Amino acid sequence: MTYRQARATVTARSTYFSPACARILYGTADQPTRWHRRPATTVPGATVFGIEILVPDPKAENAQAFAVFHLGADSSDLLGILRAVAGRRASTTQSPNLAALLPTWVTLTAGARPFTIAFLTRLEPDLPPPPNSEPVPGWSTTDLWLWQLATRTSHTDFPPDPDHAADLHLGKVVLSADWRGFVARDGAAFLGQRPDQGDDDPYLGYAQYYTHAAYTDALLIGMIQNTAIAALIDETALAFNARDLPRHLARLETRLARFRAIYWLRDASHHGPANNILTAYQAQHHLPEKFDAILNEIADLNRIAQTQEGTRTSAALGLLTVVGLPFGAALGVLQVLGADTIRDLLLALAGAVAGTAVLLITRLGRVLLRSLRRLE
Repeated sequence: MTYRQARATVTARSTYFSPACARILYGTADQPTRWHRRPATTVPGATVFGIEILVPDPKAENAQAFAVFHLGADSSDLLGILRAVAGRRASTTQSPNLAALLPTWVTLTAGARPFTIAFLTRLEPDLPPPPNSEPVPGWSTTDLWLWQLATRTSHTDFPPDPDHAADLHLGKVVLSADWRGFVARDGAAFLGQRPDQGDDDPYLGYAQYYTHAAYTDALLIGMIQNTAIAALIDETALAFNARDLPRHLARLETRLARFRAIYWLRDASHHGPANNILTAYQAQHHLPEKFDAILNEIADLNRIAQTQEGTRTSAALGLLTVVGLPFGAALGVLQVLGADTIRDLLLALAGAVAGTAVLLITRLGRVLLRSLRRLE
């Protein structure tokens, strides 16, 4: 992606983000995480001018990747393409088969939800409302466009609830007087606030450049966090099915510490807009709340594991006492009587075994055995 003197190279994009964030998005010279190519091919209603593959952790077994497709489309076709990608039932536009453009070493995950990012400007002096839209109390025409582009819906797909219209726009991001942004659950939208002057426009060309580069990367950080947190939630939920809870928790805590040290970034960039976009994505997916819930759940599981370990230790010590007491008494009696023949020793051991059996069938013995059996 280029515009005038701006080029979306790894070096240029890395300067926009913190070093920790840049390592995730672009890797290092020894361990790259980002690959791209320019196919210059067409799909129904659009042209694909760039494909990127991001593998945040290339060394991981069955490493997860994120595929980014850069498309150009006419403004009149944009909403239709977005609705087709989202699989809206009333969509009449053919959904582009983007998976066919991927290299053979990449396979799309079955059931993966595509996240779309739309950028739209206009030539008209005044922004017209979206096709077949209806007014929503408290919303401007800009709000209507941002909502439909980010949610990939028309008014017939999902009419906004007028009683909660203000809550629906909590993902709005104010960028500048020239354009606005909005981040929804499954999409983001950026909309020009004034007529686009084309190649002579002093800024909107850069706005498009930032959308395809820095702001897409900020959203990718959120997607990486979302995927990792979902995996941690799944593994935490399996804790009680683990045969060895302490070992499962140790592995889970290692993964959590690694995620927190590498991926749990609240500030992705040195610049405010990218941070605001990432924060909006995190809020839409409740990532801070989910992360705190994981921490609390692991703390509770650790308390349970410690309680179980203490109970197991106490039961084992009690069992050793029950078993050891008759044998100690028998050997003590032999020593007092001065009996040292094999026959005397065997009789003492037989008596100790009988005494142990009697103790184990008492209420205390049964409690100790049940405690050990439950903790297996």
